[in-house]
Order: sequence, then structure tokens, then C-alpha cells
Amino acid sequence: MNARSAEPHGVAPHRVGIVDDHELILDGLSNWIDAHAPDLHIVIRASSWVDMARDAQFPPDIVIMDLQLKEPISVEARIRICRSVGAQVVVMSALDSPETEKQVLAAGAAAFVSKARPANDLVDTVRSALGVASGRPGSAWDDAPRRTAPGTAIRFTEEEEETLRLYASGHSPVEVAMIIGTNIQAVKNALERVREQYHSEGRVADKKQDLMLRAAEDGYLS
Repeated sequence: MNARSAEPHGVAPHRVGIVDDHELILDGLSNWIDAHAPDLHIVIRASSWVDMARDAQFPPDIVIMDLQLKEPISVEARIRICRSVGAQVVVMSALDSPETEKQVLAAGAAAFVSKARPANDLVDTVRSALGVASGRPGSAWDDAPRRTAPGTAIRFTEEEEETLRLYASGHSPVEVAMIIGTNIQAVKNALERVREQYHSEGRVADKKQDLMLRAAEDGYLS
């Protein structure tokens, strides 16, 4: 019995797209996931971003993409396109540096994984990203599942956490909206919900510096 036939009855696997311009990596990772991750189903295998975006199965639930594709479109633009249609993104690269990770996370990726890590680490990261996704493209932030940061009982949606992280890192609401790929009112609404959550715990969050302290205390800026 293969891994795919071992799926729990009635539970559909998450749809995954992989884009990497190195065929060995593309084949190796695809074969590993097929053999070891019955909860993930690869619906797109592409060696270029254009092929990924034009595939009839696009968007999948999550896209695993190489950082440096030999194409003119930037990784930030690729991430924003995926996010705009409801797909989560995990970026992988041999360029393993804090600057690279910060770049892709600021653009909206759920995670960054070094290509030096084993395949099961990448799959665990993909599962983690899918665990906090709403799975409904275009759904309201209010409806998204919530998650908890380490050491805190405060619960935020993924987008609320992303908004808090970017805003507390020094970005203006306009800049946050541009990075996430939404509108300014959605950012303001998310920040208001974050403040309300903190107020419900008796923690001051009226001003930006207050939010910066709360975010730092709860590990959102680590």
C-alpha cells in the first residue's frame, strides 16, 4: 500500500504547487512528498513561474517556490500574486541568511526554508503554514482561524499577526497594505481588532509604541 492510499477516509489532501528551475530538486522533492506525505497532493510541478501561474490547477492551497528563478518577475511579486488568490507560500533557497528570510516574510510568505534542510523539515513547515490558512480565497479576515504566539494567550488571525508584525516593525498603515496586498481600511480594521484583543487582557495598546511593546513581549518581532 502506498502513502497516497493511506489517506484517512473523507479527508482530502492539501493541494500543493512546486516551482523550481532545477529539475533534480523539482523531481526529488516531488517524489519525496508523494512517498512520505499522504496529506499533501502535488497538483502543479513547474520549472518556471509563468508555467506555474498559467497551470489550470493554479492556485493550489500552497506554493513551494524557489527564491531565485531565472525570470524577470521578483519574488515579492510572485508572493503577492499567490496571496491575492488565496494561496499560502513557502520560499526555499540556498541563500540562507537573515536578510533573505526577512525579505520573503515581509512580502507575505508564510515561511522561509533553507535548501540545506532535509525534506521532512520543509514538509513540516508546509503543514504549519496550512494549519493557519483559511483555505478560502477572498474570505474576510474575521473568518480566518486564529493562532497563538509563544508565551501568550492572545489569539490573532494570520493576517492580524502579519499586520501587527509589520506595523510594529516601523511600517506605516499604507506600507503595510502595500506589502500584504490589501487596502488601507483592512489594515486599520486589523489593527483595531488587535488593540481590542490586548485590551481584553488588560494590556495597554492604544498607541503605536504600546503595540510595539506588546508585539515584542509576545514574540511577534523575534
